[in-house]
Amino acid sequence: MKRPERGFSLLELLLVVVIIGLGVAVVGLGAGNHRPQELRTAAHEFANLTALVADEAVLTREPWGVQFYTVSPDKNNEDTVQIAYRWLHFSPDKGWRVDTPRELPEGGRFAEGVLANLEVEGSAQLIGPLNGDKAPEPTIWLAPGGDVTPFFLHLFLAGDENGGVDVRADELGRIQLDVKNNEN
Repeated sequence: MKRPERGFSLLELLLVVVIIGLGVAVVGLGAGNHRPQELRTAAHEFANLTALVADEAVLTREPWGVQFYTVSPDKNNEDTVQIAYRWLHFSPDKGWRVDTPRELPEGGRFAEGVLANLEVEGSAQLIGPLNGDKAPEPTIWLAPGGDVTPFFLHLFLAGDENGGVDVRADELGRIQLDVKNNEN
């Protein structure tokens, strides 16, 4: 006796579609937008490193500084820029020079698409490319007495100027981080 051929029932097909849909949803949630968290992490790292370099200025009794600048990660497309920073050290015989304090990274870059507004002592500062002909100059001074040039750095993702993260310092060297509430 021949058995009748049997296909899938509508219920079985519907169950397979639901399982595939749930799998796609889980993968989609896991691969969500992590850029706001990456921005907070990078701002936190910058604030911590700047505080460590300020401590180095106190310990060595020599001025240190932070220089902000832009770099083009894609040599073929100079429209894309990243904001970067590096440490400068002052010595009376050599002036300001690029240096890295005790086992710290030599500086850093914020991710592509991160923009910044910078105020130093209440005045807006333009962050531009380095001028190779000019001696390095700090944007922010970290003095041996623990003083820090007051600054306000607002980091945000392109298209979200009201969100983002603020890093600020006062004259007493207190460096603070403030995350905007409307950021996910």
